[in-house]
Amino acid sequence: MKTESLKKLNSAATPKELPSVYSDQKAREYSKNISKEHKKSLGQFFTPLKTAYFMASLVNLDLAQKRFRILDPGCGILTLTCALVESLIQRNINIKEFEIDAFDTDPSLSGLIIKVSNVLKDWGNERGVKIMVNYYSSDFLLSNEASIKGDIDSQIYDLVIANPPYFKISKEDMRLSIFDKPLKGQQNIYSLFLLGAAKLLKKHGQLVFIVPRSFTSGLYFQSFRDSFFDEITFDYFHLFGSRTDGFKKDQVLQENLILKATHKCEEIPYIVKISSSTGINDLLQIKQKEFPIGQLIKKIGKFNFIHLPVNSSEERAMRLFSTWNKNLSSFGMKVSTGPVVPFRCKSYLKHENSNNSNCVPLLWMHNCLKMELNWPFKKTGKEDWIIDNSQSNSKTLPNQNFIILRRFSSKDDRSKLIATPHLEENFHHSRLGIENHLNYLYRPNGTLETVEVFGLSVLYNSTLFDAYFRSLSGNTQVSASELNAIPLPPIDLIKKIGAQYISLNGQGIKEIDNIVNRTFNLT
Repeated sequence: MKTESLKKLNSAATPKELPSVYSDQKAREYSKNISKEHKKSLGQFFTPLKTAYFMASLVNLDLAQKRFRILDPGCGILTLTCALVESLIQRNINIKEFEIDAFDTDPSLSGLIIKVSNVLKDWGNERGVKIMVNYYSSDFLLSNEASIKGDIDSQIYDLVIANPPYFKISKEDMRLSIFDKPLKGQQNIYSLFLLGAAKLLKKHGQLVFIVPRSFTSGLYFQSFRDSFFDEITFDYFHLFGSRTDGFKKDQVLQENLILKATHKCEEIPYIVKISSSTGINDLLQIKQKEFPIGQLIKKIGKFNFIHLPVNSSEERAMRLFSTWNKNLSSFGMKVSTGPVVPFRCKSYLKHENSNNSNCVPLLWMHNCLKMELNWPFKKTGKEDWIIDNSQSNSKTLPNQNFIILRRFSSKDDRSKLIATPHLEENFHHSRLGIENHLNYLYRPNGTLETVEVFGLSVLYNSTLFDAYFRSLSGNTQVSASELNAIPLPPIDLIKKIGAQYISLNGQGIKEIDNIVNRTFNLT
């Protein structure tokens, strides 16, 4: 670091400066002088001060409680801890003592953490409150393995507040083995922090986390959700409409939420509050709405998903979908993922189809538009053809009636789902290639009828389905497992929708929502 930067980082707090303000200042200075690669390797994104204050305000306070044991499992430079302690002292003049356990694995933060700890202790002393900070330069999960496993007393903390690291971990990661139930699929370190913290709460203990929304749905997080639901009851969710505003200074593109939960003591129905904001600057203008937990946690097939509606359209979609009891398997249909992974079969991909190359069309995301297959469409670096022979045969599919669905939505897409109808007659080729960023819907033991292809495509492209998906998922990815599980109306209504669209002779794309709304008597 430059000499000037070191001087700033080592400067002391000014008199009467809040510890949280001092911590935030140090976090900003540190972030400017550390590489993106360093932060990315640790999944390190510092919490903005306004967010920290909002998270601290969510903690319910027992005015009779005088001593608190607090955990900050990924403490950074203690901004969240400082904001929480300040909030509790300001709201309860009876508090006498805090003991805080703070963990962080980045050794370059240790000096700053000690400085901020001392500022916090001095600030507490001035108010007659004893603040002890136990800082551990170690992995939170591995350091608490015995307690998380339940081998020793696990009810340790009154409060946990955290902005945990975010990165995927391998299936061989030793931290997966500390939980009593196996966590399957591709886990992220933040979900392990959530579950580990939940297991360390005292009776009636509370946790407040800011995390990606991805854990609320999808196959990968199913085992985590099952275990997490056993430990806590949800109290509050706050969602950010912007995927960039939450950690703007670190240029993080992520759909985040703040959740507050309480240690589960008994199985009874309860109410959950949901709020939303565009970002961090309008946190004071939010409106809350309450929902029975049974409306939010839904069993869809074999999955438990968490619905988080933030507007009336999403609530309406949830209500309607809850009345449907069919899914794709009810109709002998299935969604699978495109088998062509370009870098693994590069030698089979071609830009041109010569007479003797035995090529068939290759479909990419850019070919698949709402209700329209645009092929060929030249895009730099993307081949339009794939060789179809005995070696590549496992990468191609029989040409039949399909619905092609994009697996990913970009930040610029207005719709979570983009569905493209494809009829066998579109190509004279007997086989097709479908790239791995696409899903395809088909009937494994038969053929999709034309009205089924267009009916389902219209449904998937409708505002109604988009609202349902938004209530269900914060992922940019639409997984095949979710599409296979999602409730659908009776097949005769799907065919009715398809017939209406076909009758418009190619002019129906602007009528998609009108067709769907008429079919289900929506206004």
